[in-house]
Amino acid sequence: MDMGDGKRPVIGILGLTRMSDPGLFKGSELAYTSTATILSVFRNGGIPVLIPAVAAAEDPEEAVSCCDGLLYPGGEDVTPWLYQEEPLPVIGAFRPEVDEGWMKVGRYALEAKLPLFGICKGHQFLNVLLGGSLYQDISLQGKDILQHMQRYDRTYLTHHVEVEEGTRLASLVGAGRVATNSMHHQAVKTLGKGLKVTARAEDGTIEGMEDEEGQILSVQWHPEDLIDSAPVMNKLFADLVERARVYREGRAR
Repeated sequence: MDMGDGKRPVIGILGLTRMSDPGLFKGSELAYTSTATILSVFRNGGIPVLIPAVAAAEDPEEAVSCCDGLLYPGGEDVTPWLYQEEPLPVIGAFRPEVDEGWMKVGRYALEAKLPLFGICKGHQFLNVLLGGSLYQDISLQGKDILQHMQRYDRTYLTHHVEVEEGTRLASLVGAGRVATNSMHHQAVKTLGKGLKVTARAEDGTIEGMEDEEGQILSVQWHPEDLIDSAPVMNKLFADLVERARVYREGRAR
């Protein structure tokens, strides 16, 4: 049965990869996403479906053919060649084969007008997809940088962002000072085409972006880990599911 025949919109979650633990399926590469991301989509009305990077790279259109919306999750660093830079000593691990699949799906999704939501790496990746660049490490942004890689439980709120009035993000989580968690060491530098800033940390770090058409929304923090400790963050996932529902209905006409 086509998953799109159900009542819930199907949300494709772009997959990450890792090698299996020693002694367990020795030498196997595994495709995965986090349980928190899956639950955040499911609890807010969507059917979460993993989109493996290898399938996305092989045939992006077929890989997401069942999807009504896409979620770009957190993960390792973005391959710097994608924004025309060579890797600096401060960069962390990056996976070109994962980013190839994510990029191909993104190009298709932009053309097909699929609703998109980005989290952490996904926030940065959508910026690169639209021609923007990144700080390979947030230390390169300047002095007086806040702690953006918290040393606590992922469900804790550890710093604030200032959400711009009149934005889609503000309609979901409120305008002004909003508390978030923070687990990243890279950040958006130059904005991609058609994107606008919707939130910043007190040190100027870009923490939220969206486009004027309502196709793209992204945040630098990890709302999937806050759906219980900061329930307002559920609205970000509910918004993606609602945009996906509208997309599916339009496609069915």
